[in-house]
Amino acid sequence: MATVGVYENDTDRKQHSRAIQMLAKDLHIPEEEIKILYEKTLASIKERARIKDYLAILVSRNVKGMIKRDDSLLAS
Repeated sequence: MATVGVYENDTDRKQHSRAIQMLAKDLHIPEEEIKILYEKTLASIKERARIKDYLAILVSRNVKGMIKRDDSLLAS
């Protein structure tokens, strides 16, 4: 699982944690399952991102789209 290098600081971690909570609530999926996919996606996008202000929105949209297309991505 990703985590340590994904977040730049505590504020960054809190912002992404809120996004994970919202996704879990909206999709009715346990937070831990969302977190794994979210952090993998975040790490992938973050390494190419020049502007990081909207990463939580971009990653959330990508994760939601991936789950809607293929729910086998989650460890059920």
